[in-house]
Amino acid sequence: MNATTTVELNALECELSYRGPERRSGEQAGLVRLMAAVLDEVDYGLMLLSGDGLVVHANHAALRELATDHPLELRQRRLRARDTADQSALADALQGARHRGSRTLLNLGSDMARVGVSIVPLPLPLSSRAGGNAVLLTLQRAQIVEKLSVGAFARARGLSQREEEVLAALCEGLRPQQIAEQLGVAVATVRSHVHNLKEKTHSRSMVELVKQVALLPPMVTALKTPRPAG
Repeated sequence: MNATTTVELNALECELSYRGPERRSGEQAGLVRLMAAVLDEVDYGLMLLSGDGLVVHANHAALRELATDHPLELRQRRLRARDTADQSALADALQGARHRGSRTLLNLGSDMARVGVSIVPLPLPLSSRAGGNAVLLTLQRAQIVEKLSVGAFARARGLSQREEEVLAALCEGLRPQQIAEQLGVAVATVRSHVHNLKEKTHSRSMVELVKQVALLPPMVTALKTPRPAG
């Protein structure tokens, strides 16, 4: 993460540190705090919006995405699309979710910056002050296998640091020759690590190995387990 992204991320976190009525009191305050805690445990970009359209909580993964050149941005606790056409589609989808219970899958941005966004209505309002139900917004994953999932898998299987690096490269779709160039080692060394990975994970092929990681739930807390050196 570069310096500019870090500054943007800190600004977003400060903006959402506000504890409005939805999070401070009222009949749904405990539910909102619980939902926020759940969202923070998942390494997908997730945001909880109140019935009046305010972003009540964005988990760290969402803030990390919004701090980059993402098609969406956060302005005064409201989610907006950077492109005018995208903003119209986003506003209609959020309105439909809050008041009509409509589910929507949007594609925002263009070319390499194009991402998918899922908008799901929740069955309850966050506060009686708001005129609509709460909405859960999910951002598309940045890659097929997240680094946190690779780290969790490596720790659970007792992989070494180098084996984890090779596994992460395999999950990015790199071939052994490309991995060797990236890590500055011989191809034979990479193939040896791949063999060890298959042995330790009881995988019959690299495809089966990557599939094991891809199917893991992206839970943030999985990173806290220590890993052996070597």
